[in-house]
Amino acid sequence: MTFLESPRFPDNIAFGATVGPTFSTVVATVYSGREQRTPAWTQSRLQFEVGRRAMNAIDTAALDAFFRAAQGKANGFRIKDWTDYLDAGAGVLIQTTTPGVWQMAKNYVAGALSNQRLIRKPVYGLVAIQRGGVAAIAGGSAGNVSIDSTTGLVTFVADSAATCSAWSAGATTSFMVPSVPAAWTVGKQLSFSGITGDAGGVLNGKSVAITAINGTTVTVSAATTGDTLTGGTAQLYPQPNESLTWTGQFDVPVRFDTDQMQKQILDRSGPSGDLIVTWDSVPIIEIRV
Repeated sequence: MTFLESPRFPDNIAFGATVGPTFSTVVATVYSGREQRTPAWTQSRLQFEVGRRAMNAIDTAALDAFFRAAQGKANGFRIKDWTDYLDAGAGVLIQTTTPGVWQMAKNYVAGALSNQRLIRKPVYGLVAIQRGGVAAIAGGSAGNVSIDSTTGLVTFVADSAATCSAWSAGATTSFMVPSVPAAWTVGKQLSFSGITGDAGGVLNGKSVAITAINGTTVTVSAATTGDTLTGGTAQLYPQPNESLTWTGQFDVPVRFDTDQMQKQILDRSGPSGDLIVTWDSVPIIEIRV
């Protein structure tokens, strides 16, 4: 299977689509008539219908070419949902298990209920990241970001980093750095990588809080009793209490939900005799990527 990042499905054909989200819920009804409802999915799947209408010859050729190139259900591609493609204030970033990496998402809220939709296909060049309400700059300097438009992953460059040495393992863990960065204070969470001897896996790839700083010795809330730790790097990334948001445009990853399409000439129009073609159902469904 291949995913076609570009071009996306023709916008002018997507504009006329019937589209909406679908969930999967298991409903068990007892003798009293009461129900037990269990949601099977936390994320909806959008369903599009781009057929069941007449198109001119140019649009017909574009749709036919896209279907043949995608080989029916075989390959995925992007489509623009014209009813929901722009985020101007509900975009959030969810921290992943990889330090420094966040996943784009969008919040949908109705009263006390809410749903958080993962955004996997932002539109390249049309997304901006905000940290504490201030635009984060793309680039390689400290605090800057990069956006992967194929996954919706946002990677921050560490605000500060220091090489670790002279580890002291125990119920809490201490290490020394050449100098303590100014932003490192008690309560801040550090992320670690490259540590040898982290047998319990409580440091590498994890974020742990600073509990004390004494000169160039830093203590963190990680239990490493029995480990012999050497080397590694400690990095400071945006903290859990910071506001990380995004604005911009996004697409939906989809595939055709049929391996067969049918069309019929309906009429000719205009002085050039342009064909008017009517299409049967052309279903498209969102895929998990």
